[in-house]
Amino acid sequence: MEAESPQSPPHQSPAATSGNRWMLVFAPRWGKTGSWGRRGVVVLAVVLAAVGAWQASLRRPTGPAEGFSIAGQPPGAVSSRGALRVATFNIHSGKGPDGRYDLSRVVKGLQGLDFVALNEVRGWSYADPADQAEALGRGLGLGWLFAPGEQRWFCQQFGNGLLTRAPVRYWQRIPLDCRDDRSHRNLVLAVASHQGRAIRILITHVTRRTEDARRHQLRCVGELFLAMEKPSVLLGDMNSPATDPQMREILAAPGVVDPLREAGVASEHRIDWILARGFRAVAAGIRDEGISDHPLVWAELELVE
Repeated sequence: MEAESPQSPPHQSPAATSGNRWMLVFAPRWGKTGSWGRRGVVVLAVVLAAVGAWQASLRRPTGPAEGFSIAGQPPGAVSSRGALRVATFNIHSGKGPDGRYDLSRVVKGLQGLDFVALNEVRGWSYADPADQAEALGRGLGLGWLFAPGEQRWFCQQFGNGLLTRAPVRYWQRIPLDCRDDRSHRNLVLAVASHQGRAIRILITHVTRRTEDARRHQLRCVGELFLAMEKPSVLLGDMNSPATDPQMREILAAPGVVDPLREAGVASEHRIDWILARGFRAVAAGIRDEGISDHPLVWAELELVE
């Protein structure tokens, strides 16, 4: 019987047949050891991990938020003091000039206050406590709120906070316009009760990364503070001294009280501020106990009838 001559399958073109020959050359190598396949999987995994780590490392703004209560305060909490003792403190993430992280030193430095604005507060989210505001609040027996301005590494990592004995009935986190990718800052508006009256307290930390960004954020802060209903208080690290033109405008606005200046302890180089409207200053001062790269600024305020 005459043997049939080998032919290409009728459905394949010569080009397809040529491609099959190349597949026959390389297929045994892939199928025999699988080393190229395993290496490809490893390389892909490394690339994806690197991209994921890079994405997680990027600073992103947290956006707005609001609430009608804060942690650590009983629902029926009331403020019983005659004067309101407030402070603003940039805690530098709990790191002192000696390079040591120690929140217990911060707790000792914040004793006897009714309301504290915190800057440069760190959050951990997956730890217990979840952030430094909570750790300080628990240590002092005060209510606390962490208001992160940015998130990184899959957690809300860095921002402002507050500690309070005066009951907070409402709070709002307001992002400040960011003009670069590393200055995600915010305002925290808290409405607290004191002697049966609602007081509005504004907390912020103005950037200093660029002069344009600093001026823009300070303008937003000043406009909101001056537009709020009295009695109101502005607390925070403004990164702007009294000689700054925009700070001079805020200080010169009708009804604005600078407690430290009235107490005779003002400094031209001071950048941590307490300003009030609808209050009179009873006392004020600056304490630098070596627990941060900023001093603690405090004031005792009485409501103006």
